[in-house]
Amino acid sequence: MDDGILGILKFALSREIEGMKFYQEKVKSVKDPEVKEVLRQLSEMENDHVNYVRKLIENVEKGRSVSEVKAPDQNPEFFKKRETKEIVGGKIDEIASQLSILRMAYLIEDDFMHFYGDSAEKIEDIDAKNVFKMLSSWEKAHRDILYSLYEEKNKEYWDEMGFTPLF
Repeated sequence: MDDGILGILKFALSREIEGMKFYQEKVKSVKDPEVKEVLRQLSEMENDHVNYVRKLIENVEKGRSVSEVKAPDQNPEFFKKRETKEIVGGKIDEIASQLSILRMAYLIEDDFMHFYGDSAEKIEDIDAKNVFKMLSSWEKAHRDILYSLYEEKNKEYWDEMGFTPLF
């Protein structure tokens, strides 16, 4: 098996662990139930990714194909089921903090998406290429929902402030 695949997977594992820990930590500090739930579910998904990448590494180290590892079920539909909650009480600092967390989470998922997509382009092994494309699509789904939630909360922030900037 290509040493490049193993290098990509080991780097991916460290990044997935980093993302999982970020979500686990931030879910503790977020007050908004909608944001908290999205971060909690992302933490669980990243945990699934960590376990999946570990199994991929194990297979590569044993000279087996990455296609032999069953991918965890990913259900991006859970994001669509969330209910929009109204912000009560004008807690501007709290909203601003949540916007910051959502923005960081978006950037993490965007980095993952590009990393896996770029890896898929550079790898010749078809099985690994397909795995990296799949991982990239999962991260894109995470990124897109975070962006949508960020936009919603951003609008709520400016509504709470009583005006909307020109951007």
